[in-house]
Amino acid sequence: MASKVPQNADNVVNERRLRPIYDRLDNGNNKKALQEADKVLKKHPSNQCARVLKALALLRLGKEDECQSIIDKVRAEVPCEDYTLQAMSICYREIHQPDKISEVYEAASKADPNNEELLTHLFMSYVRLGDYKKQHHTALALYKLVPKNPYYFWAVMSIVMQASQAEDKQAKNVILPLAERMVLKLIKEGKIEAEQEIQLYLMILEMQGKTEEMFEIISGPLAPKLSNVTQRKAKLLLQMKRFDEAAKAYEELIRKERDNWAYYQEYLTAGLNCQTATKCYKFLNETITTTFDDKVRAPQLARLELLKRTSEQKLEIEHCAHICDDMRQYFKQFGNKGCIVGDLKLYLHLLSDADKEELLENIEIDIGVGENDYPTTVDQMQRHIHFEQLKRICGRHHPPRADVEERKNLVKRLSDLYDKGNALCPRETRLATDFCPADSYILLAVHILYQLWYETSDATWLYKAMNILERGLLSSRANFHLKILLIRIYLEAGVTVGANFAYSMLDCKHIQLDSLGHLYAPLLAPLGYLSQASYCLDHAAKFFIANYKDSADHLTYAYKFGSFLKIQEFVELRERLENSIHFAMTTVDKMLLEMSWCDSPMAVTNSLSSMHIQPAEDSIRWDLLRDNRDVDVVVGWEPLPENNEDLRMKLETRECMVRLLAARSLMLRILAAANDADSSSLLARLSGELKKLQSEVIPQLLQKFKRDGKDRVNSVIVPLDAVERLREAYSSEQLSLIAQFADSLANSSCPDSECIEALRTSPCLKPLPLPEQNKPVSYRKFLFRASTCGETLAFLSAICTSAASQIKPNISKKKNKRKNTKEPVVSTAVENQTWVKISQVLTEKLQSLEFILNDLEKLEYCSGLNPEGDILNKRVHKFVYSSLESSCSSLKSRIVNTQKLVNNLKS
Repeated sequence: MASKVPQNADNVVNERRLRPIYDRLDNGNNKKALQEADKVLKKHPSNQCARVLKALALLRLGKEDECQSIIDKVRAEVPCEDYTLQAMSICYREIHQPDKISEVYEAASKADPNNEELLTHLFMSYVRLGDYKKQHHTALALYKLVPKNPYYFWAVMSIVMQASQAEDKQAKNVILPLAERMVLKLIKEGKIEAEQEIQLYLMILEMQGKTEEMFEIISGPLAPKLSNVTQRKAKLLLQMKRFDEAAKAYEELIRKERDNWAYYQEYLTAGLNCQTATKCYKFLNETITTTFDDKVRAPQLARLELLKRTSEQKLEIEHCAHICDDMRQYFKQFGNKGCIVGDLKLYLHLLSDADKEELLENIEIDIGVGENDYPTTVDQMQRHIHFEQLKRICGRHHPPRADVEERKNLVKRLSDLYDKGNALCPRETRLATDFCPADSYILLAVHILYQLWYETSDATWLYKAMNILERGLLSSRANFHLKILLIRIYLEAGVTVGANFAYSMLDCKHIQLDSLGHLYAPLLAPLGYLSQASYCLDHAAKFFIANYKDSADHLTYAYKFGSFLKIQEFVELRERLENSIHFAMTTVDKMLLEMSWCDSPMAVTNSLSSMHIQPAEDSIRWDLLRDNRDVDVVVGWEPLPENNEDLRMKLETRECMVRLLAARSLMLRILAAANDADSSSLLARLSGELKKLQSEVIPQLLQKFKRDGKDRVNSVIVPLDAVERLREAYSSEQLSLIAQFADSLANSSCPDSECIEALRTSPCLKPLPLPEQNKPVSYRKFLFRASTCGETLAFLSAICTSAASQIKPNISKKKNKRKNTKEPVVSTAVENQTWVKISQVLTEKLQSLEFILNDLEKLEYCSGLNPEGDILNKRVHKFVYSSLESSCSSLKSRIVNTQKLVNNLKS
């Protein structure tokens, strides 16, 4: 907390009194701060700031009710001193009541309407809330009080933000023209002072599609106040379809800045609309000639881009070299650059199979490394790595070009190349943050090993991949590509402790918890690593919750410093994080995990109460959900797809995430509805939605991931989490069983005989057979089912105990009646018998799960790696042992809690 003490000469004494309280709060010594505040209040009980600081100390000591009581009393006195208001703002922020900050400043501003500082704080409080209308009115009030340009443009920007939230028609016809007139008024009066003010005007015009007016502004008297005018003009000329002028403008820009790729793209767009392709080709050749010795990539890449566009538009170029020759020349010049493969990949589809073979042969000759040779320099090694990556893109690492034996040999060859390459640039000669140039050999080898695992289902390949990646990390600790692949390989094998080790080295922070969270956190609980799952979900949830405060701070600074163009970016970022699918999934998973640990009906009720779940309302805004995953972070060189198919399957995996979220959200709402009295109709509706997901929606979606008759993700570059979790929920029939119980309880006070039979036969309550002992296996499927089994038993136990606890009061009333006692007693006896049967079946299932987990702990693990003498093999072996031990221990602990819950049914 930043200390804020009164600075007026009249308050020097007060400052001296309050300073110790601020110091203690800043140092985190809240008890001492409370004592200091009490000392001041003994002598000056009406001191508002001291009372608020006391409230803040109480809040940080966990006494929120006392804090709330104090600040409510101070608020009723309508404080106007800045230091008191600032302290109250901190209190309200920490108890997550930002709307109260605005109310406090509103009251203070009414009491002192000519106070510029109070109005400024009021404006910023509205910024934090995103109340653009009140922002606008407050900014105009500020401008009337103190006619400064920043305040005026705060009002303009507030109108622009209203437009961004309004419908297109209203924004273009009403709101934006008002903002335009406001700025135009200042332009006519000659009061424009800063570049940001002109940029805001240009943004308003752009939002209305007024391109010509924008061009007039940057060509008029305001142009000297702007930067990058030439670039802006060229872009506007292109938007106005004045292609000839735009092409000339971009030619001039290219001559001044020859390596700016964006200029070449825009030049080709303009040039191909106003002149021949041959003329464009000649200009690019001239540029290449003048920059050839400077190693400038953009003009040569632009020539390939021109050939691509002319091919698509069926245009001809006179005296044009073959694209294969241009690509060979490009590799010759830039083959040691990390971008070379990504550059050439964009244009490989223009080549026939024969051309690809010719290109690869020529590149191999140029590099000078034979099939059994090794690179002798780092430069040659980098070129050879990129050559191998191109070979993979062209299909040489895949069947039918390479069978299993050939790929085994290729993995060995790549491992040898890595060893030789590592010797060329040993760890001692590099900085700790540097990647080893030879690391890409390992990445290629692991891609091949994963491919072999997919095709053969032999987990030996997974364990070999672990060994290779661990070896790479010994030499290159900073290489995040190795860590990401290692996380994936460990999770494929069900080795969660190893995945946790690799993820901790990745050190994901802040927004990476959203963009990279899908790589790891969602699979921990399904694999039985419940304690770490709870920590990771809690850590991610805290980041998302803190995002609102952090983004509000960014917005206030943007207004203070007049960075109007950044305001929309900050708002967009806040909305992206607020509506993140991963945020919604994390929240639901966190709640369900907590529910699965309940050990009594009271714990179920208390947990649901603390979560504030409204089962009748779906709190997820499905139409606003955003997929913020960075799927491209997993490096890959898969063969070029047909029909522009997305090899990473981002849209398909996003749909899996949404359907999985829908299913688990419905499960959570069913748990909450079962705990409420008179929720029969709601349970029926929720169970119907869950059944529809299970029978209609999910099967069609999972069909998209079936390849070669296999129900597995076929590539390491396709995200694993949502697909496998959805497949497990579907194949285990977990959703069907929970929906069946909910539907039964909607129609009667206890589950019917069909539910009891389903308990006995449902696949989700039957653990899979123990994995084989004498060969390497992946434990993922076994752990998935064991975790599903434990989770489902916990949920069913919670649903049943909730339902049973609701009918007990009715039973006691019926027993006390003198008339018609026979029928209710019979009914009660039947109900009791049903609950006893259910508790017996649940207990049997829990015992069965516990027995098989005990057997798994005693299992001899085989990884196919010899742990004797090799530290990396020992590490992998240790991770396998620790993972199974941790998962079994966590799952058995949950079984104990669930059994306690089930025992309530017997009573």
